[in-house]
Amino acid sequence: MEQNKQKTSQGEVWMDEDGVLYQDYPPGTEIKIEDSLGELKIYSSTFCKEVKRPIIVDISNIKRVSKESRDMYSSEEMGDTLSAAALIVSNPVSRILGNFYMGISKTKMPVRMFATTSDAKDWLKDFLP
Repeated sequence: MEQNKQKTSQGEVWMDEDGVLYQDYPPGTEIKIEDSLGELKIYSSTFCKEVKRPIIVDISNIKRVSKESRDMYSSEEMGDTLSAAALIVSNPVSRILGNFYMGISKTKMPVRMFATTSDAKDWLKDFLP
């Protein structure tokens, strides 16, 4: 069940009944710093006002992420907002993007890649408020 679905500049974010956030994107998405900053604002002002929450991000449709956005996703501010991130990689391109991000970014929260949302959600249960 989706609660409080919010449009972001490049996709949508919502929270399920367990308190897990979900972020997805349409095919061919290219994320720039203004997109990342907007997402952080929505996360912190709408869903994570009082507590840090875990997020599932489906990166399967992402074509490119700017260096500034990768830095934002790895920032202290993002780590202060989200408790953990599970990246859904359902094709070779998204797996390459995920591996690249995880290989070069020193995140302030636990991040793992998964092929399915159900596996991701199982892992994130330990990070719920």
